[in-house]
Amino acid sequence: MAELYWLRRVGWRWVMLAVAVLAVLPLTIPFFVREAGLRAVDRRELSSGRRLLAEVQQPWLGSSAILVGARAALLDGDRELAEGMLQRAGVLSGARVDFEKTLLRFRSGDTGEAVSWLTAEQDSLAAGDFRQVLEALIDGAIRGRDEQLAERVLDLWKGQTGVDVGAAAAGPLWQQAKLESWLGDLAWSRSLPDVAIVHFRRALELESGNETARLKLAELLLQYGPEEAQTHLEFLRARKPDNRDVLLRLAACYRELGESERAAGVLDELLRLRAEDVLVLLERGRLALDDGKLQDAERWLRESERRAPGHREVLLSLSRCLQQAGRADEAENYRRMVETIDAGGIGGAAGGLSPGGSR
Repeated sequence: MAELYWLRRVGWRWVMLAVAVLAVLPLTIPFFVREAGLRAVDRRELSSGRRLLAEVQQPWLGSSAILVGARAALLDGDRELAEGMLQRAGVLSGARVDFEKTLLRFRSGDTGEAVSWLTAEQDSLAAGDFRQVLEALIDGAIRGRDEQLAERVLDLWKGQTGVDVGAAAAGPLWQQAKLESWLGDLAWSRSLPDVAIVHFRRALELESGNETARLKLAELLLQYGPEEAQTHLEFLRARKPDNRDVLLRLAACYRELGESERAAGVLDELLRLRAEDVLVLLERGRLALDDGKLQDAERWLRESERRAPGHREVLLSLSRCLQQAGRADEAENYRRMVETIDAGGIGGAAGGLSPGGSR
């Protein structure tokens, strides 16, 4: 009787409405989670965005979470994972997957046909998609050291978004932070590290969660203030403990600070995750070389050479290792190979983080 009295007081309609809300709540929560993930990626809070999007990569939600997850993976330095995610999403949505593949191509530095593509597609793109294309082109132009294209597209982006910094500052702070980060990239590419550091600092003042700007600031500070770099890198490691770019820079930071054992621990942890990664093997060999452990150094460097025979930094480190081991003739052969690469004779690869991001 008490239950019936309560129902009469509240009203059957309100009870049924509450039941209906509870019934649909499990279906609506994933949409809110997905939107939060999309916003986090846009703000360059990549670890939060990737975690949220991973929670809602369900076929019945469509492919958007997987597609933006792939975009976030590339921004976070993991192209292989990004390409794999796009392949998975291909079954779900052809047109959107093609669009994300275009963004991936542009952001990776393949911008040769970007202007003609943009001219042909501009009128058919929604405003949000147009902005994403511009951002991918800015990232790609910076990665490819095409300053003219980067500046041209950056002006288009500022016009489209209404965002500016400095005396004419306008737009959301998180968008201003992205602009400051790009200006830092351009200063870095012009060999103006002091100016780049100022821009990256401003980006973090505007949006402390911008992980892209924080990693780049830490990379530059490795040369000028490794103690501060350590603070930034350990902050990033807490957010994304398996990220290769973060762990490589953290190991380099420990090495700069004379903490070889901590550096070795980070690299060994990374090797357990990525045993065939050339850059990780290279850094492990360099660390052993710095510590005077020539046999260990040669073992790591030979393994990296086996996986990337024409890698300039691998060859250079091997030359140094062999020279210290008293094998001058072998060292000279590797030094000549490096000179050939520098002269443009054979293809090679450089190590390290470029202004455009990880390689």
